[in-house]
Amino acid sequence: MHRRDFGRIVVSTFLASAGWKPLFAAPPAKSKITWQKTLRAAHDVAVEQKKPLLLVFGASWCTFCHKMHRETFTDRNLAALIEREFIAMTLDFDKDTKAVEILEVEQLPCTVVLSYEGDLLLKHVGFAKADAYQKKLQQALEKRTQIELLQGTSPAKKS
Repeated sequence: MHRRDFGRIVVSTFLASAGWKPLFAAPPAKSKITWQKTLRAAHDVAVEQKKPLLLVFGASWCTFCHKMHRETFTDRNLAALIEREFIAMTLDFDKDTKAVEILEVEQLPCTVVLSYEGDLLLKHVGFAKADAYQKKLQQALEKRTQIELLQGTSPAKKS
């Protein structure tokens, strides 16, 4: 399956789900990241702002998921990068089985980054400290730029 088709199937499946709501417990109040409440809202904002979707899978029982929210996502530099470059949302591994199956999430925590057009930019499994996580997100942004250049949709290509 072509990666763009894969991403579109994921997004359309989520959006078609009735009453779609975030299912993973809300991140701690200390986080300066705006976590979207629904996938539909996240997708709409991503398309409007032409930003990638940052999907963070976790579970209430996952120690390292809580550690990511407590330690990694509260890092000022990482939070600023996420706010500036991504549309973020948390998903529950136990309750959102469709998303888990489609995105082949097998271990937690798991981060999936999709372009607003549905390209798979990153899949990262496991806990990461803020600096390492920021490097992964930078790689996703670089991949997005490469795809845009190939498609001729990048602002740099149009100039």
